[in-house]
Amino acid sequence: MNFAGLLFLIFSHFFSGKGILRLFRIQLPVFQQVCLSLMIGVPIISFAPCFVQLLALPIVMNTMIVSTGIVTLVCSLPLLFPFRKPRLLTFTMPKLYEVPFLVIIVGLLIISAWRAWYLPPTARDVLSGPELLAEYAVKEKNMISSVFTIDLRTTNNYFKSPYLTCLQILYKILVCPFGQLWLTVLSTSFVCWLYVVIREKCHPLLSAFIVFFFLITPDIYSYSFIILYDYSNMVFFFCGFYFLSRFLTSQKINELIFASLLFGLATYIRTETLVLVAFIIPLLFFYFYKRKASLLDIGKYSAILLSFSSVLYFVCIYVFVKKFVIIPLDIKSQVNPNLLDLSVLVQRFLDMNFGLIFSAAGLGTFAYFIYFFSILFFVDLIFFRKRYNHEARIALYGISVVYFGVPFLGYLLPLFDLGNTTKRALFKAVPLLVWYISNGGLFSFLSERINNYEQGIIKPKSEATPQKVAVKVPIAPKPKRK
Repeated sequence: MNFAGLLFLIFSHFFSGKGILRLFRIQLPVFQQVCLSLMIGVPIISFAPCFVQLLALPIVMNTMIVSTGIVTLVCSLPLLFPFRKPRLLTFTMPKLYEVPFLVIIVGLLIISAWRAWYLPPTARDVLSGPELLAEYAVKEKNMISSVFTIDLRTTNNYFKSPYLTCLQILYKILVCPFGQLWLTVLSTSFVCWLYVVIREKCHPLLSAFIVFFFLITPDIYSYSFIILYDYSNMVFFFCGFYFLSRFLTSQKINELIFASLLFGLATYIRTETLVLVAFIIPLLFFYFYKRKASLLDIGKYSAILLSFSSVLYFVCIYVFVKKFVIIPLDIKSQVNPNLLDLSVLVQRFLDMNFGLIFSAAGLGTFAYFIYFFSILFFVDLIFFRKRYNHEARIALYGISVVYFGVPFLGYLLPLFDLGNTTKRALFKAVPLLVWYISNGGLFSFLSERINNYEQGIIKPKSEATPQKVAVKVPIAPKPKRK
């Protein structure tokens, strides 16, 4: 393995991502900035091989280094301008009771990194699509290679985003033959960032437990070292909702634009995400209509939300696929021709619930995480409804977008099958479940009680409920009769 190449790409991810954060003036504590910069830098750097191909240059080590350096330099330009940083809460050291969970989490991340480095790509969709394109591009120094002499149109894997293909090209040339280590950079940064975000809202012990429970979800963990589109799509879809929630709280337009960028990156990874982003517009309408905002303002916010997703959808379909895939793509042929038959939608919704989520297949995919969330949701709904905060409501809306939007995609696109695409599309809901649990009523109540116990501010009953004390009022003497 070329460690120098790996360090070069990690620094490229970091500085390009940090430049994007500075450009949008996103204010975060230092540790969160580092994690989020690495995460954003992964898809940003994936554009470098595309530029090389558009310029008709050979895909070799020198052109990959130069193109990656240019992308990093351009994205890092905002770092040259001064920016007054506010005083933010810093990351506090872990408590002793967090250590066992953290040791296991770190161990699982190390195993994931080792498997990504040691094992070759194995997913069927990748082997008949992005990995195949990347391998031939590296061998023949061109993305338009002899791989297109193989008829794989029935797999639909030629017509996918350049995200995986370009990252595999970069890491195969600069790091190791199997590539894949970019996924370790993304997954490790995301788990660390998620833990810190949850820890701000929930007691550290409960936060460590929730993130540990999330990490050991079978398919979520396995796709932290098996390259496919869905883990990366999950990461940026959740990040988009997180910063959308910040915007709805702060009303800062830069956070809405940044959320739009994150949703755009999720769409760049999986183009059908554009439909789910459109499902978020009713949330903006409801939120601002209650605050008596004008329809013009609501329309402006909705346009901003959809802007990056629309642009990157266009880039994927009408630039990458059209320029780099010589097989013609007919989008109309992939859409359900009989959209008036709503029985297909109802059947897909029922199959998703009883054949995929609440079934033996669901236990193999999500273990007991969804059951755990369902129990907590009903407990919150019955006993802790008054403790619902802003973040919990946004998380529930995001979960609803995935829960109802994914079967709609299956109804809209027949190739969106149940056992593979639908199953992995549901990954987008899992971090939202984590976010809801940490902000839900029961965990908020438990966090408050544990914090009070640790700080020693639980008052005795005699102090908490003051006793009534009888006060003697002097009685004026009666006047004497004459």
